[in-house]
Amino acid sequence: VEAMAKWALAPFENSTKSDAENPYQIQHELQDVMQDKVGIVRVEAEMEQALEAVLAFRPRAEKVGVVGNREYNPGWHTAMDLVNLLTVSEAVARAGIERKESRGAHFRDDFPAKDANYGTFNTVLRKGADGEMQVIREPIADIRDDLKKIIKEMG
Repeated sequence: VEAMAKWALAPFENSTKSDAENPYQIQHELQDVMQDKVGIVRVEAEMEQALEAVLAFRPRAEKVGVVGNREYNPGWHTAMDLVNLLTVSEAVARAGIERKESRGAHFRDDFPAKDANYGTFNTVLRKGADGEMQVIREPIADIRDDLKKIIKEMG
């Protein structure tokens, strides 16, 4: 609890430092990177660039500073949200790089066709032992016989 409180209040302490970052600026730059490099039409090289940029935002996000108090302070909320925004952005970029096909909303200009192999596993992102995000393929388990029977009866 104490560590969490220290983390949550750090933006107020950072506001007096000369290298304090504006949380809105980082959020805006992150939004631009994700829109430009990991948008609707994706290419591996651009997603790699986006991933590098996202990782480079992390140390900047640790230095965000806000003024004011804890009562209704959208700058403070944005500062705390950056951790989650960066996590989700990293996950989207890593999963997009891993998926070498096009399907639904995921369109790879460098891999425009569907690949049947991608229907045999789930792409799972998790924190590794070293704390870094890992992309893992986990096979999709066969549907249980009782569920197959229900599906067949409904179909």
